[in-house]
Amino acid sequence: MNRFLIVCMAALLVAPAFAQGKKAVKLDKCVVTGEALGEMGKPIDIAYKGKNAKYKGKIVKVCCGGCVGKVNKAQDKFFAQVYGK
Repeated sequence: MNRFLIVCMAALLVAPAFAQGKKAVKLDKCVVTGEALGEMGKPIDIAYKGKNAKYKGKIVKVCCGGCVGKVNKAQDKFFAQVYGK
C-alpha cells in the first residue's frame, strides 16, 4: 500500500511536465557561473520579468548576489540557456 501511494505521488509531481510535452528543467547549477548551487550560500531565484511569453512564470537560480545583476541585464539570454529558445 505504501509503495502504491509513493508511486501515485511521484506521478502527480512529474505529470505536469509531461502533459505539456516538455521535460522538467533541473535547476542545480548557477545559470551565470555554472557552479553547483548551495556552495556559496543559499541560491537566489530570479523570476522572468521580460516580454517573452515563453519564459513568463519561469525562474532561474544563481549562486550569489553578484550574479543577480548579470541575469537582470540579459534575462532573455540566460532564460534561453535554461529553457531553450
